[in-house]
Amino acid sequence: MEKKDNNTLSGFHIRSKSGEALKIYPKKFTWHIPKKMRGLNIQPGDIVSIRKTKAPVLVIETFREDIEDTGQRYKSITALYERAPKKE
Repeated sequence: MEKKDNNTLSGFHIRSKSGEALKIYPKKFTWHIPKKMRGLNIQPGDIVSIRKTKAPVLVIETFREDIEDTGQRYKSITALYERAPKKE
């Protein structure tokens, strides 16, 4: 059986006004990772962009979800803004 890439992520919107600290909004959302972006290996702690929203998203979890089984449809992410710092 071949290993399948993660195709879904969940996270929180983050926002900041100029000169203020980042604010994480408490409602957790779920998004789809398009096939062309699965090779980026998005991990928890990364910051991604969602279509037409100005607030980037802090990734909390990535996982594989079979749409055929769950019937869920999510909006897609569009870009990877920043990677989480690597632990050494």
